[in-house]
Amino acid sequence: MAKSVLKVEVRIEEVVVEPPTHRPPQWREYTHNFSWQWHVIVMATGDWSKLLTDPAKSLFIGFFTNGAATLLNAGLSAYNDWGLGGGAFLYVLWGLWWLDCILSCAIAFGLVYIMMGQNSRDMSKVGPVWMVPIITMITISASGSQFTRALLPHSHTLALLSLAISTTMLLIGLSFTMMFTTAFLLRLYLYGPLDSKTVFTTFTALTPLGQGGYSMLLNGRDLADVLPYGIRSEIPENPLIGKILYTICFCGSYMLWSMGLAWIALACFSIIRRAHTLPPFCITHWCVIVPNGVFASLSVQLATVLNSPFFRAFGAIWSCLAISLWVVIFLRTIPALINGSIFRPTNAAQKDADQELAKTSEPPTDEEKSCGSKALEVLKDHDTCTDSVSDTLCSVKASDA
Repeated sequence: MAKSVLKVEVRIEEVVVEPPTHRPPQWREYTHNFSWQWHVIVMATGDWSKLLTDPAKSLFIGFFTNGAATLLNAGLSAYNDWGLGGGAFLYVLWGLWWLDCILSCAIAFGLVYIMMGQNSRDMSKVGPVWMVPIITMITISASGSQFTRALLPHSHTLALLSLAISTTMLLIGLSFTMMFTTAFLLRLYLYGPLDSKTVFTTFTALTPLGQGGYSMLLNGRDLADVLPYGIRSEIPENPLIGKILYTICFCGSYMLWSMGLAWIALACFSIIRRAHTLPPFCITHWCVIVPNGVFASLSVQLATVLNSPFFRAFGAIWSCLAISLWVVIFLRTIPALINGSIFRPTNAAQKDADQELAKTSEPPTDEEKSCGSKALEVLKDHDTCTDSVSDTLCSVKASDA
């Protein structure tokens, strides 16, 4: 029976690829890669600068609505310290706070609605950035606590209204935080740490925990001052109801602080796992500062409530750590701004890291090269009908005779 021999030569040739030289883009090209993630630099800068003066007030951080809350609290501080604008200025700020609340709820639930519409069934896509819309509500709840105390001498009813709205937004934000934290922890168990491009964002899960614990302490303090006055129902008429609620808020805040310690460990473990493939300095490095600054604020506030030397020392150490992180990352940002590398997308920075890793890897040995250059014989029977070469018998030649 006649047979034909089809020889397929498969050879592996060593190709030397020169790393591309990146020309620093023009300043007008830098704006092409701008996105909402750049607000993290503003958040981190505002956070550590407040730690220098009063770590207990370094909570009002976030994106657009959170930045607006920071401005409102700055105006409220000017009113409380110097009586700027009088009562009219206070009510203007309070009205703007209501507008900020509406925008925060629209952003939070709007983004949740959009994420639900994606119909993604891939658990590996769950990330800490899913918590970002919820952080806005928790931040506004902490801002509302400041307005509650400012309005209390003027109108007990308006102060109670602000307290009710702040507490409601806080509870909604914390409930979503617990759900997303559980989902993200399950994702870490099933698929391991995030990829090296986004592994620094693992610290984002710490932000709603620290921020929520801080806001819970502030609103719990206001509950102790406002209640039971102004409520016409049977349960709140107990004179101890406010202090009981404050105790519950303290317990919840301490629980969130403990969870924050666990997430700090998980974030460090994730970074260690991806240490050998981390990209060069990029915008995601700024995601480390904000969560640690918020956690420092919660620690300092716990020290104030408990009058604890331990929490006072721990809060001071963690505040110094957050400031040090800001200084180091800020100094690394300056050369990245000059050469334009920080404006490049994160995936492009990851390619550069892969190229650097390829340079340090060992070249293939002579045995590997010879093994890859061996010929393959494909024996095909004329009497057998086959649709593809993959259905035929393949054998490796013993030698290149």
